[in-house]
Amino acid sequence: MFRPLWIEIDLKSLRDNFYIVKKILGKKVKIMAIIKQNAYGHGSISIAKELSFCGVDFFGVGSLEEAISLRREKIREPILVLSPYDVKTSSYFLEYKVTPTIVDLKFAKILNKKAKEKNLIFPVHIKVDTGMGRLGLCGKEAIGFIEKISYLKNLSLEGLYTHLSCADTDERFTCYQINTFKKLIEDLRKKGLIFKFYHCANSCAILNYPESHFNMVRCGLILYGIKPTPKIKIDFKPVLSLKSKIIFIKKVKKGWGISYGRTFIAKKDTLVGVICVGYADGYLWNLSNHSKVIIKDDFFKLIGRVCMDYIMVDLKNREDIKVGEEVILIGKKKNRRILAEDLSFWAKTIPYEITSRLSLKIPHIYKNSLLKSKNK
Repeated sequence: MFRPLWIEIDLKSLRDNFYIVKKILGKKVKIMAIIKQNAYGHGSISIAKELSFCGVDFFGVGSLEEAISLRREKIREPILVLSPYDVKTSSYFLEYKVTPTIVDLKFAKILNKKAKEKNLIFPVHIKVDTGMGRLGLCGKEAIGFIEKISYLKNLSLEGLYTHLSCADTDERFTCYQINTFKKLIEDLRKKGLIFKFYHCANSCAILNYPESHFNMVRCGLILYGIKPTPKIKIDFKPVLSLKSKIIFIKKVKKGWGISYGRTFIAKKDTLVGVICVGYADGYLWNLSNHSKVIIKDDFFKLIGRVCMDYIMVDLKNREDIKVGEEVILIGKKKNRRILAEDLSFWAKTIPYEITSRLSLKIPHIYKNSLLKSKNK
C-alpha cells in the first residue's frame, strides 16, 4: 500500500450488531443480511463470511454478479437478488443456486421451463408494491400475477416481499404499507397461496415497527453500526473507519486562498495540512468547507474545496503535528469520534451514500475476525 488511504473494518462490531438485532427479533424471525454494493462499502465477501459464521439465515444482494461472486467464495446460505433480470440470465440463477426476484411473468415462465429440464423445484421471491412506486405489482394485479406464478409447477413460492418507502420519516404511511401487505397476505391465504417467508422490514422498521417483522427482515444499515435516524437510542457500533495521513504541511499568509475557487481565504497566517483523500475516493465534494477530521485526538476543520485526490485542513498552527501523522476521516480516537452520520449531515445527504460511495480501490484491513481464530 503506497498511497496512505485505507479502510479498517472491525468485525467484532459487526458481530455485536448482528447479535443485538437477533435479540430484538427473537428466535422466530429470520435475518436477511443486505450486503449489496460491496456491503455498503464494507466489503461483501469478508462481511458475508463473518455473518455466515454467526449464523445469518439469508443474504440479499443487488445484482446477479454479486451473488455469483459470493458463491465462488463458498458462501452457502440462500442468496436473494433484489433486482429483476431478463430471461437471458435465468440459467445463471439455476447454475449458482441463487434466488431471483420475480416481477415479470415472462422471466418466471422461462425459469420454470429450465428448472423442469433439470428436474428442479426452484425457489423464487415475488415483490409487490405497497407504496414505494418502484418494482412489483399492486393490489388485485398482484394477486392475479401471483396466481399465474403458482401454476408454474417447477417454481416454489418461497418468499413474498415489499419495500417500505419512508419508515424513517412517515409513521402514518409506513403503517399503511404494512397493513396493505398484511391484507395481501390474508387475501392470498384465502386462495391457498402461502409463502414460506414474508419480509418488508428494513433497519428502521426493525427497530420501530415490530408488526413489520413477519417471519423475516432485511437488515442493512444497522448491521454496519450506522443509524438510519438520529432518534435511535440503541448503541450499535460503527464497523468502518476511514483513515489517511498528512502528506504535506505549509504555512500560508493572511489573505491566501485554499483550493479551487478560493472559497476559503485565510483570515490570519495559517498552518495547512494536505491529506490524501478526495472525491475520486468517494469523499464527497459537498463536504467542502464543512467537514472535520481527527488528528492526535483533536478535531481539525476542512478548509477549501475537496479536490479529486486531496483535502486541506486548518492545523490550528500546531507545530507538534508532522507529515505522516495519521488522520481519521471516519472513526474514533480516544475521546473524539466522527461517524458516517456526521459526514452525511455536513454533506446534506444520507448515511448510505457516505460508505457506499467509497472507492473500491481503497484497501480494506479486516480486524477481529472469528474466522482467523477458527483457522489457527
